[in-house]
Amino acid sequence: MKKRTYSEINQKISKDKAVVLTVQELIEKIKDGENVSFDDVDVITTATKALMSGIAGIFSFRLTPPKKIRKFIKISLNGIAAFPGPCPNEFLGIVDLILYGTNHSTTIKNYSGGMLFRDLVEGKTIKVSAEGENGETLERELTLDDMQFARMMGTRQAIKNYFAMVNPSQEPVETIFSVFPLAGNKTQLTFSGCGAMNPFQNDPDADVLGVGTKILVNGSEGYIFGPGTRNDKLKPNMQTIADFKGMKPEYMGAFETSYGLENICSIAVPIPILNENVFNQILKNDSEVPLVILNVVGRNKIGQISYADVWDNNFYVSFNPDICKKCKNCEIIGKCPTNAFVIKNGRITSIDRTRCFNCGTCVYFCPENAFECDLKTIIFEGEEIPVVLRQSDRYNAIKLATELKNLILKGKFGLKEPTGPLNFYPKVF
Repeated sequence: MKKRTYSEINQKISKDKAVVLTVQELIEKIKDGENVSFDDVDVITTATKALMSGIAGIFSFRLTPPKKIRKFIKISLNGIAAFPGPCPNEFLGIVDLILYGTNHSTTIKNYSGGMLFRDLVEGKTIKVSAEGENGETLERELTLDDMQFARMMGTRQAIKNYFAMVNPSQEPVETIFSVFPLAGNKTQLTFSGCGAMNPFQNDPDADVLGVGTKILVNGSEGYIFGPGTRNDKLKPNMQTIADFKGMKPEYMGAFETSYGLENICSIAVPIPILNENVFNQILKNDSEVPLVILNVVGRNKIGQISYADVWDNNFYVSFNPDICKKCKNCEIIGKCPTNAFVIKNGRITSIDRTRCFNCGTCVYFCPENAFECDLKTIIFEGEEIPVVLRQSDRYNAIKLATELKNLILKGKFGLKEPTGPLNFYPKVF
């Protein structure tokens, strides 16, 4: 079996002799008939941008001068409750806290931790409200630059793809898997997962990925620090840590579903091609990646297709503002789940591409076809079911994988050998 080491790959990178490809580039090469072998590539970059509930911010910053307040017991950021501690920081005037991305604000409508994290990265000022153990209260405005420590922790990320959802019942169902209540009688399908781009799809047994693997989290350098909270063989995933300083807003934020706000997060992971077994694992296209169809209520399996049925280079949603000018009353203003529409005089004039998730909601629901993307229609049980929502953004996953590729080639992102394995848990769910 042919092999190469981390050291050998890093040496080739330093000498500008390494071949680094994104998964999408490899897929296109194979599709075009090229014969790509182990000797032809040193590193593959993978990525996913998706809804990821399990993220939290870990922060530490000063609120008062020393000796004024013994200990803070309550704290909120933009009205979102956080958990101060466990370090008491007695009489230091400093607070340590954890804030969940799924927590919602009590002072700002439709505002969550995921939105707060993006606001911080964008340099916006946030309002901190705190209470000391003796009833002292204070308010202060801060930015990310005012924080001594600010990192994002992911508890369960980059799951090896996910599922498609349909609703077999007669009544619509409000769910995190649909922007609007998912229509019944199996008349609509939504799905999650970047298919062949997913990190674990390219290293399903974690032969390369491990504790200490260097990655990108929302564009910021970070690390895998352990297996995710439900890291079993069927749905491998990872825990991550990365500094908020250095993240890019377009890879993060929140996505409004019919059952509330969910977090957006993006992960890019390099796969060094250490041996032929590793190489053989990445030689997949979307037709070889299964996409299981679940009943949205109860999540029992009712069918299976592949990611080729929903992804086929149809990654980008385009917009024609001239068509919007013809409408007297726009029917989809306010219906974008990431608030990406730029609106003037009651009309959509453009799309904020730093917020657009390419989810297809506008494509499906705009009656005048001002938005364009082939969302696909699948055949299930002899019936055509339209895809109405994509809860993963493959277009920007490819963009992030390309950024990682360029960082590697420029010598700005050295490959790091893991210090330990990502252990798999027995499946108990």
